[in-house]
Amino acid sequence: MPVYNTAPYLREAMDSMLCQTFQDFELIVLDDCSPDNAEEILDAYDDPRIVRYKGEKNVGLSNVLNVGIGMARGKYIARMDSDDISLPQRLQVQVEYLETHPDIDLVSVGMRLFGAKEATWIRELNPEKVKIEAMFHSPVLHASSVWRKDAFEKQGLRFRQEMVPAEDYDLWVRAMLRGLKLVNLPEVLYEYRIHDAQATLQTDKTAAKSREVQMAYLQEALPSLSDSNREAFPKKLWPVFFANLRDGFFDWKQLAKRLYKMSKNRK
Repeated sequence: MPVYNTAPYLREAMDSMLCQTFQDFELIVLDDCSPDNAEEILDAYDDPRIVRYKGEKNVGLSNVLNVGIGMARGKYIARMDSDDISLPQRLQVQVEYLETHPDIDLVSVGMRLFGAKEATWIRELNPEKVKIEAMFHSPVLHASSVWRKDAFEKQGLRFRQEMVPAEDYDLWVRAMLRGLKLVNLPEVLYEYRIHDAQATLQTDKTAAKSREVQMAYLQEALPSLSDSNREAFPKKLWPVFFANLRDGFFDWKQLAKRLYKMSKNRK
């Protein structure tokens, strides 16, 4: 759990993790030199499951997340933001899913947005559909995700600071290109707070970085897709289908359904 400038919400985030029905975990709290009173709040906790880290200087979200991954001793990596809330059964549901689905490498759960905006986010469960959704946007809900540490480590998969604020999208795409399977459960077990201070507010930089990830994904997944058709995506949809017939990265039936649905909605 990275911590930076979220003191008003930190206790609630910490308590939501420490009160999980699944108890066998370490809560690695990564203070990225937060300028608020986060350290004072954390000092009040006396729980042996808490592992604290504070660097000498602020290094950014991806870098500090990678520090935490390196420190982690468990079988799974579970993400959590320091201004959000995990519902009590969140970890239990996700760990049980991974234990009973050894072919799946990552699982996230649905999110309820609250605060300055209210909504519910649920992503695709089918891993083939997750791959297809990644052509359009980040296909996994980052903060509510849990993944197999060894599966990602064997592929050398870590966050890249230069890809912030689309560092998660970038990681998921690289994981799928290396054959890892990612899914999203429909259960809403995470509450995602929307407020002005959060790092993931939509900006021009987010859009630019997301587009960079999107283009890199299409280039590697569909090498026979021409540069012009790749750059025209998603305004032009069907060239990716015909490229996939040659390259075979996506399930062609699922891809056809997704593109047809988009084409129909545009009419």
